[in-house]
Amino acid sequence: MGRMRNPIRALVLLVLSLSVPVAARAAEPGEVKPHPCRVPGYDQDVLCATYPVRENRATRQGRKIGLNVVILPALGPDRQPDPVFELGGGPGQGIMESAGGLARSSLRQKRDLVLVDQRGTGGSNPLDCNLYGNPVDFGRAAGELFPRKEILKCRGKLKKIADLTWYTTAAFADDLNEVRQWLGYDRINLSGGSYGTRMAQVYLRRHPETVRSVVLVGVVPMDLFLPLRHAYAGQRALDLLLAECAAQPACHAAFPDINADLRVLEERIDDGVTVAVTNTRTGQRQEVRPDWGMVAEGIRFLLYGNGGGSLPLQVRRAVEGDFAPLVQMAIEQRLAIDEALAMGMFFSVTCAEDVRYITEPMIDENTQGTFLGDYRILQQKAVCELWPKGKVPADVHEPVRSDVPVLLLSGERDPVTPPEMGEQVAQFLTNSLHVVVPRGGHGGGGACIDNLIRDFIDRASVQGLDTSCVATVNGPVTFVLP
Repeated sequence: MGRMRNPIRALVLLVLSLSVPVAARAAEPGEVKPHPCRVPGYDQDVLCATYPVRENRATRQGRKIGLNVVILPALGPDRQPDPVFELGGGPGQGIMESAGGLARSSLRQKRDLVLVDQRGTGGSNPLDCNLYGNPVDFGRAAGELFPRKEILKCRGKLKKIADLTWYTTAAFADDLNEVRQWLGYDRINLSGGSYGTRMAQVYLRRHPETVRSVVLVGVVPMDLFLPLRHAYAGQRALDLLLAECAAQPACHAAFPDINADLRVLEERIDDGVTVAVTNTRTGQRQEVRPDWGMVAEGIRFLLYGNGGGSLPLQVRRAVEGDFAPLVQMAIEQRLAIDEALAMGMFFSVTCAEDVRYITEPMIDENTQGTFLGDYRILQQKAVCELWPKGKVPADVHEPVRSDVPVLLLSGERDPVTPPEMGEQVAQFLTNSLHVVVPRGGHGGGGACIDNLIRDFIDRASVQGLDTSCVATVNGPVTFVLP
């Protein structure tokens, strides 16, 4: 393994040891060398930088994008030359929002952590949309997932600052390699969750000689057409949660047939109900007319975590006539996703790489018998009829084959990337280990998972890795009873 040719190493030592300002050297317009800075949620200096790339990677002409970069320097005496590049989810999540938490990661004892906001997210020419008003109108948020009028408005706004066809996974994989070279790193470790696992796989395929190890959490197969399997995965996660309720006598007695309750609830909402909720953005009470798709998506989003213990009671109360808790939860879940992602970036990636390949037979096969049905797919397909679509590589849906060490982590109850997807990806990675976290949701952390990832990256090997702690990460669900 080659040593890191790192021009920022002396700067790192100076910042950490002497805490004196360091002036950035003159550079081409838009380039800002690593310099001391602070990130939200962390009260010590780290390093910030801006690296410009051409938006159009084919012609290398025209608009430049300034990529927002943060380096969290290694803290311990045994510093290793290979950093960990952390990759955001979504698509559309800026990784920089996680900087404060990552700054406390045990990975920093030996390695720099490098965070680069993907083009179109965070501080890298973000492609933000305002879908539900400013301030947020809860009535609008309870309706269409992607309102056509707002999509057209957002597309028109973003076309003034971006060529929306160049915001793809492959484009950023190549951006990331340029940043690696610019910072002087030889080989790197990749760590991604959710959509970040797709990014990691694409980078591994395009720049394999630069990768030392890979961590994939909540694994997205390359041939998964988002959001084709959302309904199936959500139903699977719900079934597992309800089976646990049925196995607990008190929960079963209180909620003997939650699936029947859900069917009744769907019919009533489809018939039309008006619900008074609290607009938590304005503090005012507001009447909304929810549709079932919004509520169903809220239920699926709730299952992203490792809980869901409040869901049976929320459903039961709605069946008895009190819709407010369930509808309030569903709106909040929708807004949490919308506010976490640059939705223009989300559309540019999924319209180019996923939705255009989804056929009617696929929809029928993957949504029948699910509480979500075809709602999410049809909503997204309607957007993609309006959104510019970039070119994608010919191998965009081919599995990534590699003998680089890879650790894959899946949650048993993941409502979007269930364990079978991790198994699918692992079969093409000859030096990999797939670990399933009992009762786990989408992603997740804690000391056990963090230490497992650290140990894997330290050794860059799955051989002899102790995974026993995952069995105790999640205990039984505590259901909220009447």
